[in-house]
Amino acid sequence: MNHWQSAAPRARIGLAAAALSVVTLAAAVVLPARLALDAAPPAMAAAPHAPAAVAIVPARIDVIGVREPDVAWARGGPSQPCRPAT
Repeated sequence: MNHWQSAAPRARIGLAAAALSVVTLAAAVVLPARLALDAAPPAMAAAPHAPAAVAIVPARIDVIGVREPDVAWARGGPSQPCRPAT
């Protein structure tokens, strides 16, 4: 039986794949993050942000939901459908 052998060595193909993965990651993640950091104004990047006072009025919201019974065991009889007619 004849075995087919690639002309390029496997180690070189693997190394090339790893190098292309690093280049792709750098171009997609690292470079845009670095550009965004360089574009920020220096005063804004260095100044710490003071906490903002926030008031939620009213402090409590009650939500009351009413559901129509739409399951088979809750319907009135065999003549009524399971879901209410709309």
